[in-house]
Amino acid sequence: MVLPVRHFRIDSHRVAVESAFAEHLRMMRSRIDTAADLLVIASPSMSTTGYEKSKAGLTILDETEDQIAFVTLFSDDTTRSTADYLRAFFPVMRTLYHLARQSVCIHSGLSWNISLPYEFASIVFGLLFHLKTVFVVDIDYRKSALMSYRTANWSKKSYLVCKYFYDPVRALQIWIAVRGCSLVLLKGKKMTEDFGQGRPNVRNFLDASHSQQNIIDQQTLEQKLTTARDASQPLRLVYFGRLTAYKGISCCLRSVAAARNAGANITFDIIGGGEQAEALQSLSRELHAESYVTFHGPKTFNQEFFQTLYPFHLLLAAPLREDTPRNALDAMAAGIPYLAFDTYYYQQLTESGAGEVVPWLDEQAMAQSLIRLSKHREELAAMIGKAVDYAKLNTQEIWLERRFEWTMGSVLNLP
Repeated sequence: MVLPVRHFRIDSHRVAVESAFAEHLRMMRSRIDTAADLLVIASPSMSTTGYEKSKAGLTILDETEDQIAFVTLFSDDTTRSTADYLRAFFPVMRTLYHLARQSVCIHSGLSWNISLPYEFASIVFGLLFHLKTVFVVDIDYRKSALMSYRTANWSKKSYLVCKYFYDPVRALQIWIAVRGCSLVLLKGKKMTEDFGQGRPNVRNFLDASHSQQNIIDQQTLEQKLTTARDASQPLRLVYFGRLTAYKGISCCLRSVAAARNAGANITFDIIGGGEQAEALQSLSRELHAESYVTFHGPKTFNQEFFQTLYPFHLLLAAPLREDTPRNALDAMAAGIPYLAFDTYYYQQLTESGAGEVVPWLDEQAMAQSLIRLSKHREELAAMIGKAVDYAKLNTQEIWLERRFEWTMGSVLNLP
């Protein structure tokens, strides 16, 4: 597997990775069993500074015990600029070439960094060596450039360069993959239809990270529904994940403040870490929201984390560009429906009955929805029940088994 997900090597046999990713890899390795000798993850190494900042949310894998090996393609400590990426190009390609020669299947995806397209390069090696290849794209990027321009995060020049150069290069990668790879997994029905055009090797997928054991139990759910229906109790809002600019958490904060100032009985908890943490705390103070907004640091992805989520009533999401975060499904496992800007991912998930969308960038519309839901609690309770139902049908086990059947059956021709 050639992935952009960063790892950090602790010593000769221990590696730290993001907690949810670690659990996903362990489950995948267990399911592969004896069908392959070794699961190798080739990816960049996070910087030492990055590791220190995020290690509270990381899990350590033992390569010997977990039977998962990690190969470092390059390090974020030394590879930061375009010139650095270009210098790393041939060493990385050489590493990928040797890995491909020893593999039976290569699993990778779209390269966003054109200066060092190591993900797609691994697919090219796989095609050249006639290996089985699995190509994954977990976001429909096609509107993101325009969205970044409209939010003034990008200049007109950056928007045009992306639209007429980078996006066509990405589309070319997918065009090649759907015609050459054994299996192509695209996230989103429209993306699957547009690029796949009915090809049997192209499938729509949902990338769930919650397990069956993480789903809220019936007794806790009943207690939660009792509280959720009580309008005298605060409507408890939550965001959890990376605190980074494009997630639009500042929009959520302003919407919550507007609803609260209009009399809505709500609180807002923000769980996670990232480069926006201090700026968001500063914004909270500017909005005089300290009494009802609480910041938590990053938490390890485990059952204790889900138990922390169970009491919350509604997840907020305000992405400033296209985004497909797994936290929407994790929230549903905890009995938490969502309120989000109407990007395509959240719009598609409304089929669950466990979510509601408002026009993109419309903070006032989000505030009005919060005011309504804080009063009409039966509507909220219905969404909570549907969230749990949808989570039960879309666990990591279910989707991993489905992907395993696609990969090991139709791709590797194994039972």
